[in-house]
Amino acid sequence: MSALDRALIAAAVAMTPAAHRDTRREQWSADVQGAAELDLSPTALAFGAFTTAVFHRRADRRTTWGTTMTAVPGSVRRTPHSIPTIPVLLALGVLSYFAGSALLGLLQRYNGFAAAMPVYVFDAAVLTVVPGISVCASLLLVTGVRLRRRVLGGIVALLVGVLWFALATGIVNPPVHAALSLGIVAAGWLAASLVVLRRPGWTWSLLLLPVVAAILVFPLSNSVYGTQLAYSIKAAIASAVAIVPFLVALLAAIVAGRMSTDSSTRFVAPERALVDKSA
Repeated sequence: MSALDRALIAAAVAMTPAAHRDTRREQWSADVQGAAELDLSPTALAFGAFTTAVFHRRADRRTTWGTTMTAVPGSVRRTPHSIPTIPVLLALGVLSYFAGSALLGLLQRYNGFAAAMPVYVFDAAVLTVVPGISVCASLLLVTGVRLRRRVLGGIVALLVGVLWFALATGIVNPPVHAALSLGIVAAGWLAASLVVLRRPGWTWSLLLLPVVAAILVFPLSNSVYGTQLAYSIKAAIASAVAIVPFLVALLAAIVAGRMSTDSSTRFVAPERALVDKSA
């Protein structure tokens, strides 16, 4: 066992609940030491032990690392997931929007340069399409709902993201105020989630919330340009503030799920996870 293998095993054991450390240290060390006999990479197994410890840190879990290499495929019991996928996907969408806002601020110094146009288009996609994809994927992963309904909701969410991209790039110029455009996009994603989750009729009134939030936030966003900050910073902050209607839409979706009497589906408690934990 190399020094790197020992370091990975030691780190994995350190992240393991105290009640299971001795057992896991023994199992993982034996697997890594015997890897060569099975024509396997000891370092790959040590890294596997490390990732197992990272994603199985709950104290009530019991590792089955020692049996996975010899068990018949399909005979290993699946353990419950501990990393919910939907909140992670939505968080990635939010982070993508903030990253796009920061990039938009940096691009202001190149405003008017034709060579910078592809970067502007890329930034618009990061601001609009990537969050749309995250919403689409989240709706597709909702459990307890028929596939047809999930696919329909996902397609609607993706189309709303594409529409937002067209608005941001000037491809589409509807005769509505810019604040209403943001509110309508956020309401469109909220409507898609309500359809997929089959929320009661009263929850459709929540569609007004992101529209109202957009109207209220728009003056605040524009007021940033009246400050003494550098223009690039103004643009970044103004763009970042515009995320409020979308956060309101997300909050409305959570409220609709928790206050509904229909508990067959939950928007914030999916069973799927980013990591496949079949052990």
